[in-house]
Amino acid sequence: MNKKLKVGSHQLDHSTPTPLYYQISQVLERMIKERRVESGGKLPSEDRLAGLFEVSRPTINKAIGVLIEKGMLKRQRGKGTFIVKKKEVRLTLIRELISLAEGLRQENVLFNTKVLGLRKIRATAGVAKQLDLRRKEPVIYLQRLREVEDDPLLVSESYLPFRLFPGLLKEDFRKNSLYVTMERKCHVPVVRTERWLRVVKASEEDAYILRVSVGEPLIQLEGLAFSRDNVKVEYFNMRIRSDRAVLWTTLYRT
Repeated sequence: MNKKLKVGSHQLDHSTPTPLYYQISQVLERMIKERRVESGGKLPSEDRLAGLFEVSRPTINKAIGVLIEKGMLKRQRGKGTFIVKKKEVRLTLIRELISLAEGLRQENVLFNTKVLGLRKIRATAGVAKQLDLRRKEPVIYLQRLREVEDDPLLVSESYLPFRLFPGLLKEDFRKNSLYVTMERKCHVPVVRTERWLRVVKASEEDAYILRVSVGEPLIQLEGLAFSRDNVKVEYFNMRIRSDRAVLWTTLYRT
C-alpha cells in the first residue's frame, strides 16, 4: 500500500484558514473512498505520513483522529492504524415480493437514498419494448442512489408508464418506497416481478456515481414489475457494486 500512497505538500494549502490536519484528513478520506488504499489494510506509520505530507507528527495524529471519529480508521495497540473493513451487504434475490428498501430494512442495513432524477421522458425503443408501450410514449424516469455506511452501493433506474402514475412526479422518493406509493397513492399494486442479472463493466457515468473505476465489474439486475391482469407497470435496471454486495437466495426442496 505504501507504494500506492503518493502524497505531497503541494496538495495542502497553507494560505487557507482550514487547518492542515483537516486538509490531510480529507486527502486520506478521499483515497479511502476511491479505494486507492485497501479496505482492511494498514496505514503507513505516522512518521512516514508526516514525511510524505511534510508536516509534524502531531498534525498527522490529529488528522487520523478525525477519521477514527468518522469510523473510517481504527488503531490497534502495538500494531498500527488500519482502514475499517466495510461489511458486505446481503441483497436477497428470491423471497417474498418486497422492494429493495424493504429488503435492506429486513436485513437491518442502515441506508440512505438520494434521488438523482425524477422526470417525464419519452420511452426509448428498448424501454417501450419492455413495457409493451408505443415508442416515445411518455414514461416516468426515476433514478436513485442507495448508500450504505456513506458509500455508494447501487444506482437504480425505474421506468413507469406515465398514464398510470402521473402523480408520482410529486412524490419524495428519498423517504418513500416506490412500490408502497404505487399501491397507496395510485391504487396500482405490484403483485409479481421477474428479474434477471448479468455482470457488466462500469460506464463512465456509473463509475462517477458509484466511485469505482471505469470498466470495473458491476452486478446488473434488471426486471419487470406486474400489477393485476398481468399489466407491466415498471421496468427497472440497477447496477450494484460487486465489492460491497452479495446476492443471497434460499431454495427449498419439495
